[in-house]
Amino acid sequence: MLIQRVSLLNKNGKIFQNFDKKGVKKFTSSNIFPMVIESYIWNKIEQLKSAEKYKDQIKRVFYTNIVDKKAKNMIQDDVRRLELIQKFNYGQRVLEVGCSDGSVSIKIAESPKVKKVIGIDVRQSAINDGKKLIKDLLKKKVISQTTAKKIKLVKSRIEDFSKSYGKFNSVCAYEIFEHLAPQDLMPSFKHLCQFIKKDGKLFVSVPNRFPHPKYDRIKRSRWQWFDHRNFFSQLSLAILLKGFFKSVKFYPLYKNEKVEDSLYLIAECKKS
Repeated sequence: MLIQRVSLLNKNGKIFQNFDKKGVKKFTSSNIFPMVIESYIWNKIEQLKSAEKYKDQIKRVFYTNIVDKKAKNMIQDDVRRLELIQKFNYGQRVLEVGCSDGSVSIKIAESPKVKKVIGIDVRQSAINDGKKLIKDLLKKKVISQTTAKKIKLVKSRIEDFSKSYGKFNSVCAYEIFEHLAPQDLMPSFKHLCQFIKKDGKLFVSVPNRFPHPKYDRIKRSRWQWFDHRNFFSQLSLAILLKGFFKSVKFYPLYKNEKVEDSLYLIAECKKS
């Protein structure tokens, strides 16, 4: 992995200083290493307040006919992301960390190979939203009773999640790490890994801090959103993941697009 530029970021992800290798004309997500160097007070109470203030509305993928004009510009990316991650081979038991309104857990549970999905979130309001969503989709016959019965939504932080649930074939951390302050990333990541079986997998997605410039121009980039505390390039995420997993494979959001240009950095990690 070749680092061609180190970018120093403020706590909002804005670059205020670069250290470049001379003679390099093009920088991509696969050769930039971002570092957030501003420190700030961040504790569990602050985290919960912020999480309540900003909620991912992923459930809008089930209600595309009623979303507002602003959301329609971006919902295509949400739909595509769920289409992609739904195709992964999760195994029978899946833990989704930071499940928000449960939309991803629902999509995973639709796979015939999946027998159980446990989604956890720090917000009781998010768990309640997820349970309401499942009931509504059942009523509208968007999902089956079989799918609904596979899903269990639990209020918990990963640090507090009970080991009595055992280990899982797959653990998912979709759109989670960007909400953690840099100093909290590694402790949370290590807790998460404890729930993966020896032959299990970790699935990750985070917004790409350095997507193709076209996404900024058309106002679809995802890295600069309220409540984002951490920022990743393909290179920095790969360095983190390869320290724990034998195999790390990245997937571009759209076909015929390079991973380094993608809106999201989506990875499948294997222990063996």
